[in-house]
Order: sequence, then C-alpha cells, then structure tokens
Amino acid sequence: MINRLGLNTRVPYHFLFYSVVFGGSTFYSFIVSPIVFKKLPREEFSNLQSQVFPTYFIGQTVSPLILALTTPLRGCPVTATLLALSSISGALNYFWLLPACKTIKEERMKLVADKLDKDESGEFTEEYKKVSKQFGKYHGISSLFNLVSVVTLGVYGVLLTSRFK
Repeated sequence: MINRLGLNTRVPYHFLFYSVVFGGSTFYSFIVSPIVFKKLPREEFSNLQSQVFPTYFIGQTVSPLILALTTPLRGCPVTATLLALSSISGALNYFWLLPACKTIKEERMKLVADKLDKDESGEFTEEYKKVSKQFGKYHGISSLFNLVSVVTLGVYGVLLTSRFK
C-alpha cells in the first residue's frame, strides 16, 4: 500500500498490530493472570482461564502468521524463525496441551465429586496426588510454550525496531 506521497502505509499498521499482540500477551501472562490467581478462589480462577485460554492460544497461533505476512523485514530468516516458533508454541498449547489439561481437570473434579480426593484422615489420596502432579506437568509445559511465544515476539520486536534508527 503506497500512498500518493510514496510512503509505505503498511508499516504503521504492522507496528500497531504487533503492539497489540505483544502487549496483550505480556500483560495477560505476567500481570492479569497472577493477580487473578491471587484474588479468585481456585475453582473460579480455573473457570475463567478455561474461558480465556482457547481464544488466547488461537491468538498466539494466528497473530505471528499475520505478522510474518505483513512484516517489513522481508527475507530475514531470523524473523521467520522467531514468528514460526511463536506460532508453533501457540498451536501446541491450543491443540495439545489445552485438551490434555481439560481432561486432567475433569478427572480431578470427578475425584472430588465422588469424594475420592481425600482419605479418612483428610489427606489427599494417591490417585488425586497423581492426577494433580500430571496436571502440574502439563501446565508447566504450557507455561513454557507461552513463555517461548512471548519471548520470541519480544525478540522480533527488537529486530523490528532496530531497523528504524
């Protein structure tokens, strides 16, 4: 898109979109989620996250692809690699880890509903501990992929702005 003055008008829109994607990811991951985790009861927090994460992970998957298609850094293999890693991280979270965590949470909720989460002494049962540990493992992997997505977008932003001195 070249206007009458010969200026490329695509670049400001790319920067605005990048700002929304990187800012939104960073803000939700490192500010909103920790605050909400501390303020809401566990079940409410879990319900909120289960509503937000599908959209969030689709955004993590699609947004880097849009950035790659509109980048002013054409032909830079580092750019392509960073945006591909960001998108793949979001896709793995959406297509693999989100369903796995949902299944594990449902299993854990069933144990609680069936009163199989605690024994007579009030201690968590081995089955409940096993399911909770499995959830923690998958949640940790998901958090790592989220971090990869945010960091790769951040490095992309540094490369993007370094071109405009």
